[in-house]
Amino acid sequence: MFLFLTSPLLIISAKPSSQYSSPSYLLLNNWVNQSIWVVTGIPIPNPQLNGFPLYNTSIRNLYVGKYGIVNLTVNFDVLTTSAYLNLNNTINLISTNGNISILTPPNTPYILILFNTNSSTSIYVKTNTTILHVNSSLVRIYTIPVIYISTNASYIIQNNTEKIIVYKGKWFVELSVGAQPNFNISGLSKLNEMEIGKWLNSSKLPTGLPTNLLKEYYLSLLLIKDDQNPYLGTFAASPSPIYLYSWVRDSAFSAMALQLAGHYNSALKFWLWLSNAGQLQSGVWYTRYNFYDDQPDTTFGIPELDGIGLYEMGVYQYYNLTGNVTFLKQILPTIYKSVKYQIEMINESRYHLLPQDLSVWEDREAYHFWTEAINDLGLKSVAEIYRALNFSNYTTILYYEKELNQSIIGNFWNDNYFASALGVSVVFEGGKSETILSPEPPSVDSATLLPINLGYLPPTSNYSVSNFEIVNKTLLTTGGLARFPNDMYHYSQSLYDATAPEPPWIITTLFEALYLEELGKYNEALNLMNWVYDHSQHGLLPEAIDPKYAYPLPTTSPLTWSSAMFDIVALNYKPVTNSQSTTLTGYYVLGIMIAIVAIISIIIILRRR
Repeated sequence: MFLFLTSPLLIISAKPSSQYSSPSYLLLNNWVNQSIWVVTGIPIPNPQLNGFPLYNTSIRNLYVGKYGIVNLTVNFDVLTTSAYLNLNNTINLISTNGNISILTPPNTPYILILFNTNSSTSIYVKTNTTILHVNSSLVRIYTIPVIYISTNASYIIQNNTEKIIVYKGKWFVELSVGAQPNFNISGLSKLNEMEIGKWLNSSKLPTGLPTNLLKEYYLSLLLIKDDQNPYLGTFAASPSPIYLYSWVRDSAFSAMALQLAGHYNSALKFWLWLSNAGQLQSGVWYTRYNFYDDQPDTTFGIPELDGIGLYEMGVYQYYNLTGNVTFLKQILPTIYKSVKYQIEMINESRYHLLPQDLSVWEDREAYHFWTEAINDLGLKSVAEIYRALNFSNYTTILYYEKELNQSIIGNFWNDNYFASALGVSVVFEGGKSETILSPEPPSVDSATLLPINLGYLPPTSNYSVSNFEIVNKTLLTTGGLARFPNDMYHYSQSLYDATAPEPPWIITTLFEALYLEELGKYNEALNLMNWVYDHSQHGLLPEAIDPKYAYPLPTTSPLTWSSAMFDIVALNYKPVTNSQSTTLTGYYVLGIMIAIVAIISIIIILRRR
C-alpha cells in the first residue's frame, strides 16, 4: 500500500510561511548501532544569542554503539538553501552547487552521500588520526572502529583531512564503518528503499486520513525512529543541539507512538532501557539523560515526577498491545519501586498528593495538575498490571489511586477549570495560621487537557467540558493553542526566535485535537491536524509557531514529541465512514418510524376511550 509514497523525488512540503521552512539539524541511524547528526546548513537566527554552535553544512557525531562518538566529521563546502527528510529516509540538501542526499541503509554499516552537482565543490573528511591512501578510490582511516571511505571522485590527503573534489555531475562517497567497503552504491540505495518501505508498510494504518496527513503520519514515524539511539534505545527530544538529550517525558510519548503504530521492538528497547536507567532516588528518574551514553544530567536539580506515571502507563500499554507477560515480569522490580514511592508520598502528604516538582514546561516548582493526574493514570495502569499477573494487592493500588484522584479534584478544581499549579500559602485567622494550597498564576494551561484525554476523567464530564472551554477560549491563537497566557519562551526568555509572546505549540494544539476526537468531533480534529501540517518544515513538525507571522520557530525544530503526538492523534482518528453513516441513518429512520407508529397507536387507543 505504501510503496508508491517512497519515491526519492518526493518532497513532503507544507505551505511555506517564511525562510524558516527547512530544519537546521536532523538525525539518521541504521537501526542497529550507528547514528549521525546532520547540520543541514540552514542558519538559525541569532545563533550565538540563542546558544548555538557555529557549524557549517556537515555530518557530525558519528556514533557507533559501544565505541561512542567517533572523531570524524564530514564538511561540505556548499551554501544550503533547502533541507528535508524524504519518505525513503534520505536527507536531501539543496544548495547553490546542486543536490546532496545522505542515507544510512538499515541494518548495514554504511553511510552514503550522493551528489548531483551543477558546479565543482569540495568535501572535507576530518579526523584526529592517520588517513592511509589505499588506491585511487579508497582510503582507510584508523579510527576505532576503522572506517573506509570510497568515492568515484578525486581526492587528496592533507595531514588528517581527506579533501574530495567533485565537479558537475553525479558522484558518491561511501563510509564503511568497521566493515569492508561495499562499492555497490545502486544496490545499497535499493536496499534502503526496500527496507524503509517494508518498515513503513508494517505500520498500523490510520483510518480515513487524507493523503497529505497520511504522508505526515509516515514521515513522523521515520522522524521518531531516526531520533532514537539505535543501540541504547534512548530518544532525542530534538536534533537541535540545545535539546539533544533524552527527556523521560518526551521519550515516553515517542515510545507510545511507535508501539501504537505497531513498531513494538523500537518501543521495547526504550522501556527496557528506562527500566534499568540510573535513578535520582528509588522510584524516581532524572529529568533527562545523555542521548549518546545514557548518563543522567545532574544539572536538573528539581525532579519532574510525571516520568513515573508515564513509565507505568507506557509499559501497561505495551503489554496491552502485545500480551507480553514475560516483559511485565522482567520489569516488576522497577514497577514496584515506582509504586512504592507514589504510595509513600501520598501517605506522607497532608494534601494526599505527590510532592511539588518542576512543571511539564519546566518553568516553576509547584504542585502540578499534569504531574498529579499523570501519576493517577500510572497507578491505574499498575493496578491493571497486577490484576493481569493475578496479584491480589491490585485493590490496594486502586485505593491509593482513588485517594489521589479525589485529592486532585478537591485541590485543583478552580470554579470552572483545573488550575495548572498550586502553591503553598499561609492564612492567618483568629490568631491561628493554616497552610493551604492556592492557584498560582497563570493558572489556565493547555497541559490540563492531555491527562483528561488519556483517561483521567471522562471527556464528557462537566469537569472536562468546562475545563476545555476555558482553555480553548483563553489560549487559542493563530489557529493553534498556546501553553499558557503571556508565555515568553522563544520570545524573551531562554530563546529568541519569536516575534511576540504566546506562540502556539504543536503538541498543545494536538492535545486539543485528541480531546475533540474523544468527543467524536472528527472534523474539528482534522482541521487542527491540517493546521499542524501546514505549519511544518517540509512535513517535519516544530515545537512552536510564531504567533504573528505563523512560521515554524527554528531553534527547536523538529521536535520528536510533536511527531509522536501527531501519530497518536492520527491513530485515534476514527471518522464515521459512508457505510457507518448509512447504517446510522437507517437506525435513525427506523427509530423515527417506530416512534410514529407508537404515537399513532396511542392516539387510536385514546380515541377509543
